[in-house]
Amino acid sequence: MYQITSEIYLDKFNKCYKKIIIISPNPTDTTLKSIIKTIPREKLSPYDENHPCCQTRCLNAFVNPHEKCELLCVNQISILFQYLLANSFIINTDITKIMQDSDVKIPNLICFISK
Repeated sequence: MYQITSEIYLDKFNKCYKKIIIISPNPTDTTLKSIIKTIPREKLSPYDENHPCCQTRCLNAFVNPHEKCELLCVNQISILFQYLLANSFIINTDITKIMQDSDVKIPNLICFISK
């Protein structure tokens, strides 16, 4: 099972912040691997502290299946869902709802998926 969340990302090339879609753990499925790009976790400001014990140094971000050089942003979630459903993934709404309603909060949770 995979967890899909969103994360603010500093795009240094375009000099802007983006809310991208990420996945954890690192996918082993080749269908997912084909639309994942591992990118470094950038500090959002010079005042941010790095907490290596709490966060990984890299993010497994989704790229647009049609434009593989473009990271998928949350406003493009329909592209991701369409790809997942076309490739036999299950969007587990029951587990997602349980986690959203529980006292244990997963920050920026979008959903859980499996195959």
